[in-house]
Amino acid sequence: MLGSHLRPRLVTLTVSLGQMPLKAFRALFSARWTKSQISWAIAYAYTIYVALSAVAPFKDMSIFSVTAASGLLVLLYFFHSYANLNLKTASKFFIIAATISFIWEFIGVTTGVPFGQYSYTTSLSPSLLSVPLFIPLLWCALGYFCMEASDYYIMASALMVSLDLSFDPVFSTSLHLWTWQSQGEYFGVPLSNFFGWFLASLTFFAIFFLATRRRTRSSNYAIVFYYLFGLDNVIGDLASGSPWLALASFIIFTIATLIIFLVNGDRWRKLLGINAPTKSVS
Repeated sequence: MLGSHLRPRLVTLTVSLGQMPLKAFRALFSARWTKSQISWAIAYAYTIYVALSAVAPFKDMSIFSVTAASGLLVLLYFFHSYANLNLKTASKFFIIAATISFIWEFIGVTTGVPFGQYSYTTSLSPSLLSVPLFIPLLWCALGYFCMEASDYYIMASALMVSLDLSFDPVFSTSLHLWTWQSQGEYFGVPLSNFFGWFLASLTFFAIFFLATRRRTRSSNYAIVFYYLFGLDNVIGDLASGSPWLALASFIIFTIATLIIFLVNGDRWRKLLGINAPTKSVS
């Protein structure tokens, strides 16, 4: 049972989620734009594009296909990382994340460890050692944005899992970009896959930290992007005919966003305009 002091805080935070995108957009237009703000404005425009790709008449256009949307996400990642990180740090992240994710994917398709037994279809060709070359790029893009929305690397790894919980059932069972050898427990996906995602993500985040000693510090812009991108996945789940998956995804993304704020009291107080509690002097 939640303590009486925590319940009002959770309610207030939940209500504030609906205001987060508006607050972020207001902040973007409140002053002269910096390079970082421009990059986040483009990122928000991307979430609108992804939302449109799930509804008629856009969903039938090749420019709004899953392949096109994924490719644009990778391009957005490259632009965004070099705009917000210095060249050296952004390059290190790309090299580490791409290399480590490729190694984990190769181990996965070869042995089934740690994700489970799966194989990629020809939809994502070309491939190297049975791993599509595009897949490590997608790991880099998702990893970067989850890192920017997190205060801890372990949290960034959890956010990676939250994204996979939403799109893996659609990409594997509906779009057949990859296939599972046996029917899994979570909408056709084995639970071991999500453990694998956490492990693979944590591995390249840990190596990146050791190589750069860069500590994560999330921004409200990044958190809003994570939540909007999550809602894009919810819309995609609905469009694929999976309402229960969409509901599960919505709950997961909402809880994950709440947790980001709960672990950083200063951030949620600043967002809601609440002064920090002061200690009484007796």
